[in-house]
Amino acid sequence: MEMGILAKANAKKLLKKYFIKDPAKLDLYAIAGYEDLFIEERDLFTSEGQLVVKEGMGIITVDDKIIEKGQKKFTIAHEMGHFFNSGKKNGSYFCSGLDIRGIKQDITAEIDANDFAAELLMPEEWIVNFTKGKKFGKKLLSETAEYFDISLSAAALRYAEIGNHPVAVIMSKDGVVKWSRINKYFTFHFIRNGSKINDLSYAYEFFKGEKITDEPEEILADAWFREDFNYKKDYFLYEQNIPMYRYNSVLTLLWEK
Repeated sequence: MEMGILAKANAKKLLKKYFIKDPAKLDLYAIAGYEDLFIEERDLFTSEGQLVVKEGMGIITVDDKIIEKGQKKFTIAHEMGHFFNSGKKNGSYFCSGLDIRGIKQDITAEIDANDFAAELLMPEEWIVNFTKGKKFGKKLLSETAEYFDISLSAAALRYAEIGNHPVAVIMSKDGVVKWSRINKYFTFHFIRNGSKINDLSYAYEFFKGEKITDEPEEILADAWFREDFNYKKDYFLYEQNIPMYRYNSVLTLLWEK
């Protein structure tokens, strides 16, 4: 079985085991206690989350400098992902903010831990039911983040994966596209990893050190999809950016009008 699928199955199994059917009943600390996991917070200096496993028991450590509640919650779920995806085998994991925020996607175990965390905190069925019939935009993402008690970026990524509105999510760092996630309803489907951010985009202004708006703005598809097979001239999209100043990165949301 493909590991990403297995990671999601592990999260679903945990929710089923503890009869959790809505976000209000999801208590990560309680689940950790039942599963021989201890959670602590302290200064980690170079990591945002750590896990040490020995003889089927584990200690999750979260950097106490993480202020945002939603990000702290996702970090805990990410480390729980390592614990369950590995089958509780002895080992240690030291996860940076790049790993947990999905900015760096070159280590399979970290991708799988994020898949586990997303499915645990935002199961597909819950997301579909919550967003059904609602107009996509900043308001819906904010409502989703609040309802599931997660970060706005986590809500955006999850919607791009399973939402029913044409949406693309692009992660860029240091002015270069690192990866993209485009749902099946979107007109365009190709963005080259490693390509430089186009100067027509609002994300480009972020990397120039300029202040960018957090509101959606109209943008030509040329700014992102000139290499796409379905490229259309004078085709407009909405672009909205979520800056990650600490990592010189930005999460870009694109959706169709």
